[in-house]
Parts: sequence; structure tokens; C-alpha cells
Amino acid sequence: MRKLLKFLLRKNKINKKRTILSGKCAGKKIIAANGATLTIDNNSTSKKLVNEEKIQNIVEKCLKNPEKFFEYIKGANTPVYKIKNADKILALIKEQEGFILPQKGIKALYLNLILNKKISFKTAEMFVLRSYNVNSYAIAYQFYNWYGYKMKLDGFEEETQKKFKNVFEICETNKIDELDFEEILELKSAIRRDIEAIEFVKKLAIKNSMSKKNLERIKQKKLVKI
Repeated sequence: MRKLLKFLLRKNKINKKRTILSGKCAGKKIIAANGATLTIDNNSTSKKLVNEEKIQNIVEKCLKNPEKFFEYIKGANTPVYKIKNADKILALIKEQEGFILPQKGIKALYLNLILNKKISFKTAEMFVLRSYNVNSYAIAYQFYNWYGYKMKLDGFEEETQKKFKNVFEICETNKIDELDFEEILELKSAIRRDIEAIEFVKKLAIKNSMSKKNLERIKQKKLVKI
């Protein structure tokens, strides 16, 4: 199995094309002309917001005992995997510990072979981590995103998230400058969801006196150890 995994990862690396953005924002058609824009929204998800009072009540009950986060998550039919060296295993497919959106293709096959010992090119959303003894605020941020995903809010569509990751992984000014107006608009929903999650943790942090260091790292999209 180890040889197969190495082969798949090597093949994926060779065949991977670095694409910044392409396609349309799920459920929407954006028309830009003469400095004006018209957005035709084919669904109502963009109008939905996370019920902050409800999620705050859930999160506050879990902060002192992070394992409760995962009990709640499992209860909502999202798999939670606790696996040794999860950080190193996920790094090979450019994912981090915690919430992972549904995957397809080689990444999905890799995860299925590691986690489920089966061959499949699709996965459901999941949480993968080394231990349930985690940084409560880092998990609160991910929990908020997971909650939004389960509510089917816009911004969590596969293509939208792929574009969002591509831009922030590359982080090269000349590449970002190449984005056209429509491509930037397509990122709006994903950026909005990320800001909502950060603001939620910020409010939680102020209320519960979270360390400023961890809060700044989350704001800067730096890794906070789970």
C-alpha cells in the first residue's frame, strides 16, 4: 500500500497544473459591463447566515472540553478520524489537521486508503487529527466553517474553495494581479465565510480572554497548532 500511495502522489504532482481560477461561482451568474455588475443568484444560500447565538451556545459548552466538539460533529454524521502522524499524512496532500471538505480524485483515493482501507475516488466531509486534546479556539474556527458547510451556505462549494485555496497558497503579487474582475468576484463568497469565522472566534476570544498570539495567527491565516 505504501508503494501505491507514493506512486499516486508522485503522479498527481507531475500531472498537476497550477491553475489560479476558472469557471463560474456555483449557483450564480455574474455579468460585468461598463463598470457595472449584475449578479443572478440561482439559489438562496447566499442570503443565509450562521445562527451565531446558537453556534456560540454550542461552542462555549465545548471550549473547556474539546472532545465534546467531536461528539457533536459525529452526531451530525460527519466522520472524525484520530490517527497517528495525521499532520504529516495530510501535509502530503496540502491539507491541515481538522476540518476537510469533501474530496475527489487522487486526494480522495489517498485519504480513503489511509483512513478507510478502501479504494474510492470520493470522500465525505471529515475531521482528521492526531488527538482530541486540541487548541479549543483553532477548533472553534474550524467548527464554525463546518457548521456553515452543513447549512449548505454559499462559499463552501468545491470549485469555490479550490479557487480560494489556489490564490492564498500561491500568494504571489504578480499572479494575483492576473485575476480579472469576474474571477475576483467569484472568490467573494469564500472570503466572506472565512471572515465570518474569524470574526466569530475574535468575539469568542474577547469574551473568554483568548491569548492574543493565537488570535493574530488565525487572522493572518497562519497555522495554530491543534
